[in-house]
Amino acid sequence: MNTATILITRRYALQTLAAAGIGAALTPYLAAQTAIPAKPTLHVYPDYGWLRGFSIIPSWAARIEDAWWFYDGARMRKEVALAKQVHANCIRLWIEYTAWIRDPEKVTADFMDAVAAIAENGMKVMPCLFNRWHDAQFDYGGTYVENLKPGWKQPLEYVKAIVTPLAKDDRILIWDLCNEPAAHDLNSDPNKREFAWLSEIAATVRGCGVQQPITIGTMNGIVGRTGNVETFAPLVDVLCAHPYAHDRDGLEQLITGYHALRQTQAKPMLVNECIPGSLNDATRGEVTRYYSELLSAAGFGWMGWALREGKAISTRHDRYDGNGINKEGFHPFFTKEGKLRGNLEFLTEKPKLRAPWEKE
Repeated sequence: MNTATILITRRYALQTLAAAGIGAALTPYLAAQTAIPAKPTLHVYPDYGWLRGFSIIPSWAARIEDAWWFYDGARMRKEVALAKQVHANCIRLWIEYTAWIRDPEKVTADFMDAVAAIAENGMKVMPCLFNRWHDAQFDYGGTYVENLKPGWKQPLEYVKAIVTPLAKDDRILIWDLCNEPAAHDLNSDPNKREFAWLSEIAATVRGCGVQQPITIGTMNGIVGRTGNVETFAPLVDVLCAHPYAHDRDGLEQLITGYHALRQTQAKPMLVNECIPGSLNDATRGEVTRYYSELLSAAGFGWMGWALREGKAISTRHDRYDGNGINKEGFHPFFTKEGKLRGNLEFLTEKPKLRAPWEKE
């Protein structure tokens, strides 16, 4: 067991929260956790250079909720299979409390079917339980700052319903608690509440007896700085970053910062969302090439956003976000027809690094 995988204990959690001035809000909940959670035993790795995959929002969904309210198992299998053309070994599968509450039993069952669909294609699953990234014009759905408060019990029941059946399942690589929480420091009330809320989510996931590690899909912040990766480091087993530097030099600066943070925190690190989008295929191909090469060599691996062109923001030409080259954040790797975009053919070559469970 690498020392980088040491889990947060109740005492450490309380000390961390107390230092942030928010310990009182979670003390009753954490004090009720009488047993210190076991260290993860499944998929514990010192580095992730071999990680290669994609975040997925199915092409029929304009928001996260649509993915589950209109779930189609056959279409999910067809879309997930695209990733195998480029040797992906993991899919980051997004779900949300706001989707689950419509029909908890059906959404839970459909989520389990999506996990099976990914596994059938030889890939592991990285469930992402909550989303905190919101676009001002074409929102993607998820959880909002107004909702963030410890003791908000219904989301905890959602977490238990999704996590418990998979707590010892080899198909799950790692649990991503939340995509891009906003807090970069704990000086404001919203940031304190967000940290307290995710602390409670982390405690709940561990209370389900998970044997896989836990991460949080944190952003990288400003080039040369670690941003909120460091803020949420006490809650995770594996650090995570979302580099979106727009040139090679910028990415190299971020990687240097990640190496330093990994050493300071004594925890492994991975990248589960990256690569700036572009409306231009040649530009997208160039950026994808140096991102995949540099992140793999650094031991962080890479997971591109997003797999296929669809209805959600950043997966369609007329609704791209600003997080791309020339602020043209069109991110899919495959077209709506299921074809690999031009200038990405190099991804079909067999990668040098293989996932630990893959046979040569």
